[in-house]
Amino acid sequence: MESANIEIVYTLEYKRVKNINLRIKPDGSIHVSAPRKVSKAEVRDFVYSKKDFIFKALDKFEKMKKYQPVCHYSDEKIQNVILEICQEVYPYYQKLGIEYPVIRFRKMVSRWGSCHSTKGILTFNLNLKYADRKCIEYVVLHEFTHFLQPNHSKDFYKELLKVCPDYKIYRRKLKEIILN
Repeated sequence: MESANIEIVYTLEYKRVKNINLRIKPDGSIHVSAPRKVSKAEVRDFVYSKKDFIFKALDKFEKMKKYQPVCHYSDEKIQNVILEICQEVYPYYQKLGIEYPVIRFRKMVSRWGSCHSTKGILTFNLNLKYADRKCIEYVVLHEFTHFLQPNHSKDFYKELLKVCPDYKIYRRKLKEIILN
């Protein structure tokens, strides 16, 4: 596609889908899938309308190739650190009637932790080994707070603020960690 001296090369595949879908892969390739009834001109216009998103994503993937995050802990050590922090923060939540949860670990792509409040399970991303201890404490407090507020409402952040007044700083630091 070319417009205003900008060329965007993409692969188009017609499929049984409802909408035009755009995917940018880490290797820089751009893939578009579209319903069979959509013309190539409509697809071209759609792709061009997403040019800012495309270039931002391509830039991010380029930076990821150059960036090597600092590993602070081994996989085994990060589990011990997280369990230690869970033990440290739990008394506060215990006073609020929260039972000690089952703690699990796994590698996750898009989140640092998750809380299954109805089942009493917290899962933490093993990639927290790239974060400093204060950021890990924030993630643990964030997930424990979901037992009090199972969503990201204003009430959730009011509760989180009580136990982690600087949570925005740690959240920002975590967003700076780019994992390949």
